[in-house]
Amino acid sequence: MEFLNHQLKLAVTKHFLFKSKVKSFVYGVDTPLEPILDHRQCNFGIWIKDFGFPLYGHIPAMQELGKVHEEIHDYATYLVNLKKANKDEEAITGLVGLEERADHIIRLLQVIQAKLTA
Repeated sequence: MEFLNHQLKLAVTKHFLFKSKVKSFVYGVDTPLEPILDHRQCNFGIWIKDFGFPLYGHIPAMQELGKVHEEIHDYATYLVNLKKANKDEEAITGLVGLEERADHIIRLLQVIQAKLTA
């Protein structure tokens, strides 16, 4: 149980770091974005591949998490491209969509935790 809680807290932390870097970039902070824009190379993506799927892949929410994680990266890339194209207002407004996707990821992690502790 302790291992499970540690792994899920680690996943949440890695997810928040990703979100913070994208938001910082959109707000104009010179933030290195590699490798965070690649869903397979970011810390959370590595966690999903190395721990999430092997340990929790039998849970449908884990399968959905993999898909939603890829979607949030696609959306983050969209926001970064808006910022690079000097469409600052559009990128900032688009952060609402990033938050919605991020909240979905947190909810899925909570579902996974609930399934494993039931």
